[in-house]
Formats: sequence, C-alpha cells, structure tokens
Amino acid sequence: MSGTGKSRDVITVDGLGASGKSALARGLAARLGYGHLNSGLLYRAVAFVCLSEGHDLSDAHAVGDSMSRHPITLTFDSDRSSVVAIDGLVRSNELLSTEVSRGASLVARHQEVRDRLIDLQRHAFEPGGVVAEGRDMGTVIFPEARVKFFVVARLDVRAERRYQQLLGTANETPLDTITRDLDERDRRDATSAVGTMKQAVGAVIVDNSDEPLAVILAKMEAIVRQGGLRR
Repeated sequence: MSGTGKSRDVITVDGLGASGKSALARGLAARLGYGHLNSGLLYRAVAFVCLSEGHDLSDAHAVGDSMSRHPITLTFDSDRSSVVAIDGLVRSNELLSTEVSRGASLVARHQEVRDRLIDLQRHAFEPGGVVAEGRDMGTVIFPEARVKFFVVARLDVRAERRYQQLLGTANETPLDTITRDLDERDRRDATSAVGTMKQAVGAVIVDNSDEPLAVILAKMEAIVRQGGLRR
C-alpha cells in the first residue's frame, strides 16, 4: 500500500497545538536526512482561502467548494521542509495568524476536507523517508509508520511559545488570547467526531515542556535508530 508507511521509512510526530512538534519534526528530519511533512500547513491553507472569501468555516459545502476552486499544492524547500502554494502562489507568513490557526482547527473537523488532503500527505517525498507531523499522522495517514511519537507540553509553555513566535510580527497576539485559544482548541480536538486528537497505539510520548530542544531530539533520534533505518 504505497504511501501508508509500508513501502518506505515513515516516522510520525503528532501532538498538541504549539507543543513544539514542528521544531522537533523538522529537527528529526534533518538528523535523519528525511523530508519534513508539516500537515498543519495544509489545513491552514484551507482556512486562509475560506477566510479570504468570507465563508462560514462551519459550512462544509462552502469549504469544499473553495478547495475545488483554489488548488492547494505541496512543494519543498532546499531543506526538504514543506512549502504550501495556493493557486500556484507560495504562502508562508499569511498562514501563521491566530485567525488562520483558529480556522484551521475548524475546517479540519470536516471529513470532506480531511479526505481531500489524504493522498497529498501520503505521497509526500516518495519514495524517500519522511518525518510526518500533525494530529492524525500515526492514526490515519500513516498507520503503518515504523516509529510514532506524540508530543505534549503544559498549556502555559505552549502559550508562551506561540506568543514569542508571533511577537513583533503583523500577527502579534496578547498572551491571554493565545492561552484561551489553545485551551479551546484542545477541547475541540479531543471531542471532535472527525480528526480527533489522540495518541496512536504504540506511540512514544514526548514531553516538550522543559528540556532543551537538542536533548529531546537526541532522545527521539536514538529511539528511531534503535530499530535500524530503512533506506
């Protein structure tokens, strides 16, 4: 079954919003020489398109219609990290706003949206190895992944991390607003009937609250290499 993790080496990194899973997945991919799939950017792109057109993000039909009219493609930069283009135009900072982040969580609840993005994710970087980051990489997209991680961190740490990320940018947001948004997103993600945030069976829990990034990455790399890398 090409693309589900059986035909190549796939490592999944799922986890809570702003838990630092992007930095961990990107760093792990670099250490392994693999591609880095940031699936969250795809849902942000869907939200960005719908918000730009003024659609109600709870309207699955309107969201699906926007996706049909505005193709979202996945390309990669020189570091083999994900780059998303909408209508052929690369989008980056526009996808990082609090509004788009909130919208991404909403559109991700539509089964049609998730279905439309499955193949794009499963075939990313084929036939090379990939570190796939998201919320259902180890449960839905790559259920046969060789190693699965689930990243967690305390809410206060995650809020501060997102605050620092946006500080000084056009998307700068008060810390209390970010904290509230993340808390609400956690509840939505845990209770949504579609795309529920949950730890994959056999996944290794990674607490990214306090230890330095390099220390955590070294532990994750050691776990991956213990099984031997398939090239």
